[in-house]
Amino acid sequence: MSADGRPRPTPGHGPELFSTPSLLALAVVAFVVELALFGGAGAIAHRAVGGGLVGWVAAVVAVAAVLVLWGLFMAPKGRFRLQPGARVVVAALLCLATAYGLVDAGWSAWGWFVGIAGIAVVAAQLVLPTAEPAGR
Repeated sequence: MSADGRPRPTPGHGPELFSTPSLLALAVVAFVVELALFGGAGAIAHRAVGGGLVGWVAAVVAVAAVLVLWGLFMAPKGRFRLQPGARVVVAALLCLATAYGLVDAGWSAWGWFVGIAGIAVVAAQLVLPTAEPAGR
């Protein structure tokens, strides 16, 4: 608690996110992993239906679905945000499943990045202190 009785923010949230170079690097890697994860879902869907116009439609639908679900259940301001333990499990499973799908589809470098960097971000979340966003 701060002197005025409000909860003190913990590193990794809000303005404290950029308080150290390590936390800044982690935030950047986490953001890039999220983008690679979302794009990976689209690439896997495109490949799964055989490409072409139907593939592009499948890719857009897959990315939209992942974005909506991520925004509702995983994002810091998500309406139905999962508890920390569940978020870690879901993030790890999403990273591993997407990594597997990308490697299986022939995008090995992309897949290995999502898998390794994604698990590194998940592991960092396990050891860093967390705080719920304001209003929770």
